[in-house]
Amino acid sequence: MATAIFQREFNYSSRTQNAGWSVSASPDPQTFPEELVAAAVEAGAAERVKPARKRASSKGADNG
Repeated sequence: MATAIFQREFNYSSRTQNAGWSVSASPDPQTFPEELVAAAVEAGAAERVKPARKRASSKGADNG
């Protein structure tokens, strides 16, 4: 899965599976299959966003 911000509506039909998607524009990052995001970026409809990394919890860690 890949994450991107879509500036405009984007419709895509998969080349490898029997599936299609209709993505609405949004200022919030959206997660879709890599195949769709790559096509949207190439078409100028989206910009990739690196996924937020989860921080390691310090609970239970010996910080002493």
